[in-house]
Amino acid sequence: MAKRRDYQPIYDNTYQRQRRHFWWVVGLFLICVIVGGLGWWQWQAYQRRQLSNYPIQGVMINQDSGYLDFQQLANREKFVYLQATSGATYTDDAYGDNFSRSQGADIAVGVVHTFSFTSSAEQQYRHFRATVKEDSGTLPIMVAVAYYGKYNNDNHQMATQGQKLKMLVQKLTQHYPQGVIILATHQVLDQFVHPVLPALHYWVADGRLTGQGAQVKFIEYDANGTMTQNAQSHAVERAVFNGDRRTWQNFIH
Repeated sequence: MAKRRDYQPIYDNTYQRQRRHFWWVVGLFLICVIVGGLGWWQWQAYQRRQLSNYPIQGVMINQDSGYLDFQQLANREKFVYLQATSGATYTDDAYGDNFSRSQGADIAVGVVHTFSFTSSAEQQYRHFRATVKEDSGTLPIMVAVAYYGKYNNDNHQMATQGQKLKMLVQKLTQHYPQGVIILATHQVLDQFVHPVLPALHYWVADGRLTGQGAQVKFIEYDANGTMTQNAQSHAVERAVFNGDRRTWQNFIH
C-alpha cells in the first residue's frame, strides 16, 4: 500500500508568501526612512554651516504668521519685515498691530509692498501712504515683485510695466528717507527689474547662501520657514543680510 503524502493547505503557502512580502516592504520602507533621515540631517548641517557665515538674520511676516511676541523675536533675530500692502487696495490685516508692537522691541523693522502689474504707480503709492503713513520703519521699504498670469518675460508690454515700477520706486524714495529695496527672484531681477533700476539694492528671493554680489543686500533662504513661540508654530520667511556686523551697522544708519 502506497504511503499517503502529507498535503499542506494551499492557504498556508499563500500566507507564508504574503508574510515574506510584508516584511520585505517594511524593510524597504525602513531603509528609505533611514536614508531620507540621513539626507535631511546632512542638509540641515550644511545649512547651519552656511548660515554661520551670516551673523545678521531675520524674518518676514504677514497676517498668516499669527500673533508674535516681538520681544522674544528680538532675542533671536536682528530684523523683521512686515507685510503692509499689495497693489492699490489690499492691506495686510495684521500690519497695524504688528508695527505698533514691534516698536518696543530691539529689532530693525521694515515694511513690504507687493507690486501689482494691474494698478498704476500713483494708485499703489497712494494706497501705501494711506496705510503706512509715516510708520515705515527704519529699513529700506521693500517692494516685492513676481511674475503672475500673463505678466512675464514673454509679454511685449513688460517694458511699460518696468516704467511703472520705476515710477513707484521714485515716489517712495522721494517721500520716505530710507529708500527702497526690491525683492524678486534672480530671473525677475535680471529680466524685469535691472533694466529699469540698475543701481538699486536687491533682495534675492531664490538665493543661494553663497556667491551673491554686493548689490544683493538680503538673501531669502527659506520661504516656508517656521518659528516657535510659547509652544505655537508661526509661518515666517527666513532671510539673512548679505554682510558682516560692521556692514550691517553702516547699512542701518
